[in-house]
Amino acid sequence: MSNIAVPSRTEPSRAAVDALRTALAAILLAALILTLTPFAVSDSAAEASAQAAGNILNQLGYAILALLALASHMLFTDRLVARSLLRPAWFLMALCILYSVTQALDPAQTLRAALFTIMAMVAATAVVTLPPDAASFRSALSAAALTVLSLSYLGLLLRPDLAIHQAVGEEAQHAGLWRGAYPHKNLAAPIMAGLFFAGLYLVRSGERRVGWLVALAAGLFVLKTGSKTSTALVPLVAMLVVFGSRIGGRILPVAVLFLAMGGMALMTLGAVLSPTLDGILQTLLPGTTFTGRMDLWRFALDTMASRQWTGFGLESFWMTSNVFGAEMPFELSWDPRGIVNGHSGYLDVAIAMGWPALGVAVLVLLVLPMRDYLKSPEGGEHRRMADLFLMIVAFVLLNSFLESYFFRRNDPVWMMLWISIVGLRLVSRFPIRS
Repeated sequence: MSNIAVPSRTEPSRAAVDALRTALAAILLAALILTLTPFAVSDSAAEASAQAAGNILNQLGYAILALLALASHMLFTDRLVARSLLRPAWFLMALCILYSVTQALDPAQTLRAALFTIMAMVAATAVVTLPPDAASFRSALSAAALTVLSLSYLGLLLRPDLAIHQAVGEEAQHAGLWRGAYPHKNLAAPIMAGLFFAGLYLVRSGERRVGWLVALAAGLFVLKTGSKTSTALVPLVAMLVVFGSRIGGRILPVAVLFLAMGGMALMTLGAVLSPTLDGILQTLLPGTTFTGRMDLWRFALDTMASRQWTGFGLESFWMTSNVFGAEMPFELSWDPRGIVNGHSGYLDVAIAMGWPALGVAVLVLLVLPMRDYLKSPEGGEHRRMADLFLMIVAFVLLNSFLESYFFRRNDPVWMMLWISIVGLRLVSRFPIRS
């Protein structure tokens, strides 16, 4: 959504370049939210995430995508737009990620994870800078969404053993739940939720046929994943942003989101840290443990206590001797050994980089995107696009109190969130060509 930095050209030449930019944006978006290894089956969400992150094809592929994004910025992105991507808070977050390498038991492995994460984030920036106008962005979004949905539904028909959880392995209880092109339902559900929001945006922008197709297909898929959190959040977030902004302007959705974030923080990690809050939670919802997550969080908080200000390094806690060497607390409902994340994105940031870095992450992931949303122009394409990005940001941030997506290399949910954060930055600062 930036002007091509070339002073003059014929109209046919411009049309060809615009078509190329749109096609590249569609390819990048599809690769980032589908991953380069679709239908990579795993018995658990933890193994699925590790499998997706450690693949050599991914490491090489995302390096190429990052180089492609950098080349596109040099060739096509307006200089003012490119400079806006050099946001100081984003650089500070990158420094926190790189600093975490110095705190890791295996610095070489953590350095690879850190560089991989940053490369994927760089690649994601081009998704919203390559399309030359709003219509091109919608074309790229439609193409990527239909690609993901087509592959996932074809998987259900042609390879149900890959696209549907089977009654085997450690998570046989998920048998019959849809995962589509993803290794686990907990990855499929939030991605399909994001596609549902994309469908709403397309409908609101006049692309009714493809918009309703994407929204209905993605909404059905969310239901079939069996994810209670995603199923509950999708309509709530959509109504909050789309209808809430009509009633109370831009301020109402942001205010409600901040309140919801605060409430979730108090009910989840707050209840683990404070017996008073836990007592209130148990009074309101007796027996609540968030499927055993509270035990896992208590274990993590106890184990990280000695390095709570510096962290253990990016992706350098759960699969290391920090956990495997710890004495097994038999009172826990989960065995933490072999788990690659803490099922709380916020806690995992603190574990990896320390509490100060979590503060930076909250600034980058929540505060600044909400500020950008408030600053984005009212009406027309700016409002519709800002609403799309806010729906995705709100959904992932709320979902991340129970799942872990932040800064996880090429995790498709993390990529979807980061694209939306970058999108809000640009929508708040630059005009959008229709």
